[in-house]
Amino acid sequence: MPDQPRRGAELVVECLAAEGVTHIVGLPGTTVMDLIDALARQDAVRYLSTRHEQVAGFMADGFSRAGGPLGVCLASRGPGAANLSVAVQNAHDESIPMLVLIGQVPGSITGRRSFEEMDVVSAFRPFSKWAVEIQRPDRIPELLQRAVRTAVGGRPGPVVVSLPLEVLQAPTTASPAPRVRIHPPAPDPAGVAEAARLLAAAERPAIIVGGGGAGGAQAHLALAEAAGAPVVTTWLRKNAVPNSHPAFLGSLGYGAHELSDRLVRDADVVVALGCRFSEFTTKRWTIVAPAADLVHVDIDPGELGRIYPPRVGLVSDAAAAAGALAAALAPLVAADPARATERVARREALRKEYDEAAALPEAPPAAEGVTSAALTRAVQRLADRDGVVLVQDVHTFGPWVQRHVGFDRPRSYYGAAGGAMAWGFPAAMGMALARPDERVVALSGDGSFWMVAQDFETSVREQIPVVNVVVNNFAYGNTRDRQRFAHDERYLGVFLGNPDFAAFARLLGGHGARVTSDTGLLPAIEEALAQPGPSIVDVVQDRMEGLPAGLTPPAAR
Repeated sequence: MPDQPRRGAELVVECLAAEGVTHIVGLPGTTVMDLIDALARQDAVRYLSTRHEQVAGFMADGFSRAGGPLGVCLASRGPGAANLSVAVQNAHDESIPMLVLIGQVPGSITGRRSFEEMDVVSAFRPFSKWAVEIQRPDRIPELLQRAVRTAVGGRPGPVVVSLPLEVLQAPTTASPAPRVRIHPPAPDPAGVAEAARLLAAAERPAIIVGGGGAGGAQAHLALAEAAGAPVVTTWLRKNAVPNSHPAFLGSLGYGAHELSDRLVRDADVVVALGCRFSEFTTKRWTIVAPAADLVHVDIDPGELGRIYPPRVGLVSDAAAAAGALAAALAPLVAADPARATERVARREALRKEYDEAAALPEAPPAAEGVTSAALTRAVQRLADRDGVVLVQDVHTFGPWVQRHVGFDRPRSYYGAAGGAMAWGFPAAMGMALARPDERVVALSGDGSFWMVAQDFETSVREQIPVVNVVVNNFAYGNTRDRQRFAHDERYLGVFLGNPDFAAFARLLGGHGARVTSDTGLLPAIEEALAQPGPSIVDVVQDRMEGLPAGLTPPAAR
């Protein structure tokens, strides 16, 4: 019996449900109302409306990043699509899978500069993994389900799908295709053997684990043990391996301890697992010595040699390559036990130095407001607490976490390395939707939070119980510190007139607490965690509170 006709909008929802999509976050608008109507008439996919499209995009990012099904966001044409662009660019920069659905004007009036018309494909192509417009309803299964596979396969990233109005409204008898996933590549055996020989002969090996290595902690640590090598992670990927493991020696990037940088600079063999050698991680591409032998593993062959030409390049899933390297290395290490003992002794000495540098700081006496030292101690307690997920926005407090907070639980800490302010709170909402049995705590600066604060109403309306710890120093702290150190303290445009964030939370129906001293911090956070709904903990600091002692912002170059 042939399939019964349905509209293109209904087929879109059926295809997404067939691909395992459970949530779509977006804003209503003229060209997507048929799609929203189709969502209203089924129960497989939940739709949530936000107050801004950028928030919807960041929520989809967080939903994917937290390990849920693919995050999907929705916007109408033109201005709505433009509002989504920051979230799409950030996801592209960080290789986060995301499906972006954008309504489009009917094909019958394109090219006339019709109301809110935009060439969606051309606009998003430079910062998406793929951008496509579906121009016939019978091609929805082919192209939409391919878009899902593209977003999650290989090196992940955002995929943008333009949906013209007449395609969503047209009848079709097409049906969803079967769900298909592509297995990741395994490392070449000859390349593994060559890399193992390099590691076996190394005196000062180092392993860098990047975002592409997330989820492979056991394999990465097995390689570290086989090689007697220290492990560092890339910027804001600190919990890629348990920080209490003897091989862990910090996270690279802005705020890194000197010894974490030093052990990479001094390495004679560097193994990079799922690492793209970003500007911050590499101190502007200076951290790998020219004489070092580089073993670079990445699922994307385009990354191999983009920055540093590798001695051995392996196109592979990072965990699979680490496991294969560990197995190949074991007999080679057993043949030279003296060298292996020396490597382990060197790593133990470095770890002792790291423990001393990473010790939690003491709060200065008689400080105004909540000190960053006290807040760091509170964050460490959250990091140690089962069932808590920490989400770190881009803010001045970030280097304190980088230097002094340790993470052992997998999937318990996420940071935005793409640079987009205001990511934290919306991403935390997406993570809370993906992982409803855990409490998600967002650490945001006051500048970042106030960019998206209107969507605290969304978290109340949709019952998304995110705890927002707002580090409130009444300033755009990063730029304030640049003006402090690089512009002779000529401050302009960096100090803010903030409201009482706790009162704002209560006004919208959530829980709010305002903290003005170190002693009140932990009780306020505990009270927020005990609430069934969303909360804001307004952590008031001195307006000059900022970076850890001795750290200055990197120069603008």
